Amino acid sequence: MATFQRDGFFSRALSRISLRIYLVTWNVNGKAPPDEMDNLLQLHCSPLPDIYAIGLQEVSGYDWEKAFTNTLFHIDFVRVKSRKMQGIHIFLFIQRSLLPYVSNVESEVTRTGFGGFWGNKGGTTVRLDFKGVNIVVVNCHLAAHREEVMSRIEHVDTIIDSQKFKDADSDNILDHDYIFWMGDMNFRLEELSRSHTLELIHRKDYATLLKYDQLSLVMEEKLIFEDFQEGQINFPPTYKFDNGTDDYDTSEKRRVPAYTDRILYFYHDTKYGPLKLNADVASYRDHSCYKSSDHRPVSAVIAFSVPSRSIHGPVTFDLQLKRRPKDDDNKFFYTIRKDFVTSSDDWVGLYKAHFPHFDSYITYQWVSHVKCLTNVDRNASVTFRASQTYKLDNDAYVVCYMTRKGSLCGISDEFWLGKSLPTYIESPSIAQPHLVIDHDQPLKGCRATADAAVLLTSLST
Repeated sequence: MATFQRDGFFSRALSRISLRIYLVTWNVNGKAPPDEMDNLLQLHCSPLPDIYAIGLQEVSGYDWEKAFTNTLFHIDFVRVKSRKMQGIHIFLFIQRSLLPYVSNVESEVTRTGFGGFWGNKGGTTVRLDFKGVNIVVVNCHLAAHREEVMSRIEHVDTIIDSQKFKDADSDNILDHDYIFWMGDMNFRLEELSRSHTLELIHRKDYATLLKYDQLSLVMEEKLIFEDFQEGQINFPPTYKFDNGTDDYDTSEKRRVPAYTDRILYFYHDTKYGPLKLNADVASYRDHSCYKSSDHRPVSAVIAFSVPSRSIHGPVTFDLQLKRRPKDDDNKFFYTIRKDFVTSSDDWVGLYKAHFPHFDSYITYQWVSHVKCLTNVDRNASVTFRASQTYKLDNDAYVVCYMTRKGSLCGISDEFWLGKSLPTYIESPSIAQPHLVIDHDQPLKGCRATADAAVLLTSLST
């Protein structure tokens, strides 16, 4: 759970605000993404959510990643993490204005297919810290068939037990302040015949259907997802349809319709000063207009509370100039919070101000620090050479401090790179200890190769 309760870092009184996360789960059955996603992502609604978390199953290739990224980029969302394990793919997008409050983004995967050797079943997970609370989102695809209830329970337990994160206070899924769990969970309806099920669907008697729902039954018995919650289901079963139709399975198997596609959530009943963790479902629905798969997508909008104060990531940039010469070297100063452990594989990337994801950097510099053990915040700087920037467009840019695994630790304000040459303002005296960035030292292994590639790219553009 959030660390500020223990170490006093955020011990002052906290008021709260409410953020909204939009979650989507869809088993796409190997199909291509649709031409439009307005209904799926509710892009016509106002206000838009703060976070989009999307979990897909049975995905082929990366067309879906491109489609979601392009769609959400145009409404100023940034993809902060994407993780794929065979056909199980999770994406997390956040409003650009909220990036300064994001840190410690990690992802994990767990294989549960064929005794843990195959990733056709299992879970992909993304976790992050946001304004002092920690959030985890799990996308899963569990064992199929009505009789495999115990296998599904075992799959969930395996995902929970096997996934470990670096944050000592939330290294397990269940340690997080907020947990959002979605996916094709494959739970079926017990005992009901196909004809009786279709009759209840026709009457829109969803409450009776849910009395036979395996997931609801095992949760009531506390065999799985203890203390998790789910929004009220007021829509028909989302599986199994004949592709391209509204007809439930008419093949020889004639499967009984079921609520396989679900979104659950959990939060700790914890209070940090006046901030009490809380989450409420604002919407829980299917999207029946998407008929390409044998599943219908399901979405939920969940509002949850976070501190209102501006709690930033562990690295803060001190932008000395808002207009900079692109044909000269540019130095950027930043402060590293004392509790943040740096690595020689950390790097600072230069991005267009409106970039779509963290892989879209223009160039970068490694941040090789001389190690300095201290109990105070540390100051450092990084320099981008003119050879890296002189051919860039006159435009707005930002720099981001990133870890080796692509986790954002800090982002600067926007600045302008152009041909105009403002008078350079040196940084004020920097308190000790100061971390020395030596960009002329020999680089080893893959880092030397990577730097050479970046230099060649910048010279050829």
